[in-house]
Amino acid sequence: MTSDPKYLERDAKYLSPALGRASDLVIVEGSGSYITDDKGEKYLDMTSGIAVNQVGHSHPEVVQAIAEQAAKCIHTSCVVHYPANIDLATKLAELMPGDLSQTFFANSGAEAVDGSLKLCKLAKPGRTNFIVHKGSFHGRSIGGTSLTTSKSSYRRYYDPLLPGIHLVDYPNSYAHDTKAGREDFENTLGAELEDLFVRAVHPESVAAIYIEPLLGEGGYIPAPREFKNYLKYLREICDKYGILLVFDEVQSGFGRTGKWFCFEHYGVVPDIVLMAKGLSGGLPLGAFAASPELMGKMPPGSHGSTFGGNPISCRAALKLIEILERDNVMANVEARSKQIFDFFEAKFPGSNQNLYPDKRNDKIGVRGMGLMVGLEFKDAETVSKIKDFALERKVMLLGCGSHGNIIRLAPDLTISEEDTQKAIDVIAEAIESL
Repeated sequence: MTSDPKYLERDAKYLSPALGRASDLVIVEGSGSYITDDKGEKYLDMTSGIAVNQVGHSHPEVVQAIAEQAAKCIHTSCVVHYPANIDLATKLAELMPGDLSQTFFANSGAEAVDGSLKLCKLAKPGRTNFIVHKGSFHGRSIGGTSLTTSKSSYRRYYDPLLPGIHLVDYPNSYAHDTKAGREDFENTLGAELEDLFVRAVHPESVAAIYIEPLLGEGGYIPAPREFKNYLKYLREICDKYGILLVFDEVQSGFGRTGKWFCFEHYGVVPDIVLMAKGLSGGLPLGAFAASPELMGKMPPGSHGSTFGGNPISCRAALKLIEILERDNVMANVEARSKQIFDFFEAKFPGSNQNLYPDKRNDKIGVRGMGLMVGLEFKDAETVSKIKDFALERKVMLLGCGSHGNIIRLAPDLTISEEDTQKAIDVIAEAIESL
């Protein structure tokens, strides 16, 4: 394989600088849990394209499904009906709990967010306010950016954004070390939201509350559920005041946490669920789903997408879902998650933030669900050093968090025990070297 030393030069010359990159690697091939650069060097990918490649890079069955569909029909848009689109919507209805049985397909998570905002406005006319949680990431379109608060840099220069967006803290139980401290914290959840209703925003003026059941870009923090089920609390508040409850499962969906959707861990069903990333195994596809009654508030022509739900992406998604079901991939997610948590707790006692250690480890904290695991460090500089250390040893890592002090582990859901161990051994070596 030949290497072109001018790839990055042409990248800088012809591609917009707006899209930042996590590394200078030029990747030309991917297979399973590995990516290969233009020099033929292989890297263990613990990012899976930011929680997208659920069954690894270029899974042969997904590739075959794409090729077969491409040979039949690549694009139809909304001119006609097409079986792939209908088949996927039918399958999603089977997977969804409650009556979330109608889907609108888009191209990305950000488009799903924007479409859901329209649905909320149509369903709740006269209600001009929305409530979101600090630290959330809901995309970079104007609508998505208006809801996003994981980093101020995502919003810089773009004000004024959509009006009527109000913020409450995302509840972080991990900020409290002891069991008693967490219990006290979780038992007070909702006080800030209720104070907002009293002082600034009447609940009957609110169209919807948005939340990531497991905070993604903001730091890989699951919503509390041990002492007080926060999602259940939001469901009760929304039912009380006629507010729509929207769960953003763009990053946490499709097996990432060990269930089809993270909200299933909480026993709560939203009014609208947002999907993308892992939905189609690497092809552009986003969606939002709701009940037929709610989705019926959008009359024909009130929203649209030229490429959304295209036949190739839909066939890839159907094959992905088939593989997840057939190969019992969720069991591997649980096993590899336990492997990660157990390893770090043994290596760095007090690091498992799901437990209540007598003393927290001062080097690393581990949190999350399934294969959506956050490694917390003291600062962004430490994260940068660990990422560089790992990259030299051919392991690709990605950071997150509002302060940049989190490494996210989001490998493919089919990653092997051996490759998982390889990655966490390198991270442990990096921590000890620092």
